[in-house]
Amino acid sequence: MAHSSERADTVFVGGRVFTGAGPVPVDAAVAVAGGRIIAVADVGTVRALTGAGTEVVDLEGGLLVPGFQDAHIHPVMGGTQMLGCDQSAQTTAEGCLDVVARYAEDHPDVTWIRGGGWSMDCFPGGTPTRSMLDAVVPDRPVLLVNCDGHGAWVNTRALEIAGVDRHTSDPADGRIEREADGTPAGTLHEGAVELVARHVPVATEDETYAGLLAAQEYLFSLGVT
Repeated sequence: MAHSSERADTVFVGGRVFTGAGPVPVDAAVAVAGGRIIAVADVGTVRALTGAGTEVVDLEGGLLVPGFQDAHIHPVMGGTQMLGCDQSAQTTAEGCLDVVARYAEDHPDVTWIRGGGWSMDCFPGGTPTRSMLDAVVPDRPVLLVNCDGHGAWVNTRALEIAGVDRHTSDPADGRIEREADGTPAGTLHEGAVELVARHVPVATEDETYAGLLAAQEYLFSLGVT
């Protein structure tokens, strides 16, 4: 299917192509110009579209597929988390705490330690405690969003700054995990996160842009476009 006689900026040869027009990949080459596919055809047809400035990419027998897409994604939030105290690669409570301790040590001037990515299955009952965080960061507030974005882990200093204590009621859209006497235990669910998050400094324009670029680079590396 060659649709243009213009010169290609890039051609992909030497592999198979999944076009979506059928259930299996086909033997074909692809030509791209101006950021758009201009031909999916046999190698001879595609090579005829090349010029002196065309980049020829040899797929070396690999598979060329369209970029994956995701209908529900938060690249700015995810990217700024990656650039903060990122726990997404950790599989144990100890690993999560080590990341927090190292981040705090490496960033002594950060007033609020922000980030997240921790998984509930790293902790008993899925609910990490403030005392765990207090052991590694007792003097600065910490707020770490979990990997699904629907909860957060905070230390005692964060709760103090937010004025959240055993007398604080659960919001209508969330829940505070509590110790036996009603004192917040350190895990906040859904709308309860905002009780503390509203006190966290808002990310600057530069920080959000850097987060977007970081997330974009990561997504592109996985083929998500």
